[in-house]
Amino acid sequence: MAAPAVSPTMAVVLAAGTSDRLLPFATLVSGAVAMGYEVHVFASYWGLDALRRSRPAAAHPPVTPGHGAEGEVLERTLVERHVPGWRQILAAAKRVGPVHVYACSQSMDVLSLKREELDDLVDEVVGVATFVDRTRGASATYFV
Repeated sequence: MAAPAVSPTMAVVLAAGTSDRLLPFATLVSGAVAMGYEVHVFASYWGLDALRRSRPAAAHPPVTPGHGAEGEVLERTLVERHVPGWRQILAAAKRVGPVHVYACSQSMDVLSLKREELDDLVDEVVGVATFVDRTRGASATYFV
């Protein structure tokens, strides 16, 4: 009897909260899940901060400071071209396949966040050891 096929897994540490990082992150997750990957996201510090309920769901956050005029053009273009927000892309990915979003428990403590302050996209609050254990055999690992 053949062993059941195991989905490849992807581990992503999300530690950034700007549009130029969040949009590629959400696109990466969306593409991976569409290709059959199970994706585990560990949201830490600014990545976790971006997942607060108080952040506007449809708005694009600013780009990373220091990009000057190019950053301003990107911010304007995202709005003018009606580019879906990173949360919309991540939510769509979660509807397509297994995407697990974990909030870093240490970051929660440092940022004085409570679970109820986080977006529904967050599945669970875990520590780094739990995330590492769950992604031990990941086919791909990214830090955004």
